[in-house]
Amino acid sequence: MTKIFPLLFIFLFLPSIISAQGNVIDTVNTTKKDKKVKKVIIPTITYNNSFKAIFGFMASGFYKLKANDTISPVSSSTLIGTYSTNDTWYVVQANKFYIKEDRFRSKLVGGFGSVNFQTFVDWSDIIEGLPPGIIPVPPPEDGVFVGYNTKFQFVYLDFLARVYKKLYLGANMVYSHALTEFDAPNVPGEEVNLFGFGFASEYDTRNNQFMPLNGFNGKFNTMSFLESLGSSSNYTNINIEYNKYFPQGERNTIVLRAYGQAAIGDVPFAGQNVVGRDDLRGYSNGKYRANQVYDVQSEYRHWFAKRWGYVAFGGVATAINDSSDLSFDNLLPAVGGGIRFLAIPSSNISVGMDVAVGKDDWGLYFRIGEAFTR
Repeated sequence: MTKIFPLLFIFLFLPSIISAQGNVIDTVNTTKKDKKVKKVIIPTITYNNSFKAIFGFMASGFYKLKANDTISPVSSSTLIGTYSTNDTWYVVQANKFYIKEDRFRSKLVGGFGSVNFQTFVDWSDIIEGLPPGIIPVPPPEDGVFVGYNTKFQFVYLDFLARVYKKLYLGANMVYSHALTEFDAPNVPGEEVNLFGFGFASEYDTRNNQFMPLNGFNGKFNTMSFLESLGSSSNYTNINIEYNKYFPQGERNTIVLRAYGQAAIGDVPFAGQNVVGRDDLRGYSNGKYRANQVYDVQSEYRHWFAKRWGYVAFGGVATAINDSSDLSFDNLLPAVGGGIRFLAIPSSNISVGMDVAVGKDDWGLYFRIGEAFTR
């Protein structure tokens, strides 16, 4: 019954969710043509293995910082609020600014909340050092999920300047506080204060930031946390993204993507990376967690009507603590698909929902804009 319930949930609520999106978008399209801020508001109802039933909303505003700037892409401000039946809740506010004919780019993101999640602990880590005979037979599974709660707050800022053609260079900084408590005896909690700064870069030849049909987008960012500046530990996070877009006719495209995030040094629990958290769709239970996460994937985007389209995607990921752990046995496949509705045609801004399946896991995702455009 547990496996059937999520499927019933999707089929029961999918029509009403899409209908709600359509109603919101129709309201947007009836606004005046000269309106400075175009809005999209989506109610979200979803379900996954970790958070169970999830209720929330996504509200975005799209605008030009200068009305006479015809070169800069549209800037955006988004508010996301979520509550789930496992008592997880969070609020995130994100801004993306394109300034002075796209000579400068900046992001400002902040949020707070309380997340009830889980991590997977291998039996070898639990029973290591115990006297022989304490556990008489091997456990039936390779490990066990341990629940935890993290209360967090954070603010992130970056600023980049165009230095040559489509190359942007700059800096970023973040402050975050996280208090994690585990649902297991004799497992101490972790309170982490992190203040980090680093290098930010982007090379962007996409024809459109919200719905690219051709071009290339690459990012290389670092973030270093130092105890001397008030952080709880010393470590560095490195993030690499590569997105290449191949046009297929006028409105269709194939996307190839490679992504990597590596934390190096004295990495706290809150600083680790999780497969599915921010990239490869299809993983939501938090089982695959490590200092380093890498994935490669591809997505096909097809518009079969003036304002309706679909996507199909697939890829593989791995979560490792050291390069020596990399092997075919650690590869995690995922496939999925989704539907799109062109919410604001003049700015090529879409809304949609994706369903993806991974190894013993799955996920359901709402979005404003296409994947990989943050």
